[in-house]
Amino acid sequence: MASTKNPPPKEKGVSIIDKNLPSFGSDKQLEASIGKQVRIARKNAGVTLQQLSKQSLLSASMLSKIENGQISASLKTIQLICHALNISITSLFKQHDKDVEPTFIKSGDGLTIERAGSDESRHYQLLGHTVGGSLNVEPCLITITSRDYEFPEFQHKGVEFIYMLKGQMDYYYGTKIYHFKKGDSLYFDSDKPHGPKKIISDECQFLTIICTNNSD
Repeated sequence: MASTKNPPPKEKGVSIIDKNLPSFGSDKQLEASIGKQVRIARKNAGVTLQQLSKQSLLSASMLSKIENGQISASLKTIQLICHALNISITSLFKQHDKDVEPTFIKSGDGLTIERAGSDESRHYQLLGHTVGGSLNVEPCLITITSRDYEFPEFQHKGVEFIYMLKGQMDYYYGTKIYHFKKGDSLYFDSDKPHGPKKIISDECQFLTIICTNNSD
């Protein structure tokens, strides 16, 4: 009897995998802003502090202090809360400071993140984010070092831009396939299935910029 092969998973979001994560510091305004957004997201989800505590594996006491701006939460703690509430990390910052400072990232210093299907041959670096109002922008540098990688299917809200920096690959969008070489780009609505179809060179590197509307 022929065995059936499970389809690759769909992309479901971002989780931080860097274990040496910094805290957000002692800015009381930032702490209060994050806490307010956590409380709003929790109430919108219809969960109590006790329920969120079970889902996030954080104590209800700590969650209460975060919501009231009494403590500075680490990035790992915020990631656990966002995962439990099914919201993006950047959504917690959208009301903090109308004037967003520029984000300068030195080469190789982007925040390492994990997406569905990630392993040692598929590396993501988040290069910053724009928050404020209804717009959310996430630029990410993706490096793939295996031709045999089995890709998940991506499908999400918003629009996306891809710019090829190194190597060659075939990339599908819906029923179409695009052959990428260095310098090629693609801009599309990301609500259709899309993703790398075939890696042609030993190493591929490309920039993706995903824009979503937080009010959706």
